[in-house]
Amino acid sequence: LEGQPAFDFVVDGPNVGYANQNFEGGRFSFAQVAEVVSMLQRAGKRVLLILPAKYARDVVPNHTSSSQPDDRITAADRALLDGWRSEGLLYTTGPGMYDDWYWMLATVGRGDSQPVAVTNDAMRDHWADLLPARDFARWRASKVVPFSFGAAASAPRDAAAPPTLAVADPPVAD
Repeated sequence: LEGQPAFDFVVDGPNVGYANQNFEGGRFSFAQVAEVVSMLQRAGKRVLLILPAKYARDVVPNHTSSSQPDDRITAADRALLDGWRSEGLLYTTGPGMYDDWYWMLATVGRGDSQPVAVTNDAMRDHWADLLPARDFARWRASKVVPFSFGAAASAPRDAAAPPTLAVADPPVAD
C-alpha cells in the first residue's frame, strides 16, 4: 500500500457484502461490494477494499441466517476479486486476523490523506481496546460513513436488477 496513491474511501467488505442478506438463501454478496466500489469510483474516488483472506477463496463462509454454512463463489465473483486485485484496490487480511482493525487503521491516513470508512458496523466491541470512549466517538463521527441499499437488496432478487445504493457524504473537517 505504501507505493500506491492515497485513497479516499476504505470499504469494510464483509459489512457491505452481508448487508440485507440475513434470510434463507442469503450469502456474502460480491455484487453488493462491487456496487459500492463502482459507485465511489464513478465519483472519482480512490478506493481501498478490505476483505479477510477467507473471502478470496473458492469457498467462503456464510454468516447469514441461511442454513448453508458456506458457499462456493461463482465465476462472476472470481472475476470481481481478480479485477480488484489487478486494480490494486483489494487488501486481504491474513488468516485469523480481525479485518475491522485494518479498515479502522486505514482511516488514519498518511500525509494529507483523510480517508473514511464505508461501513454500517456499530463498533460496539471496538472502542474499549483502542481509545477512551469520548475519543473513539469523535473518531467514529469523523471517519465512518454509512451506506444503504434500496429495498430491492433486502430479499432475493434478480441479479440483473441491481439495488439502489446511497453512501453518506463524508464528514466535513473543521
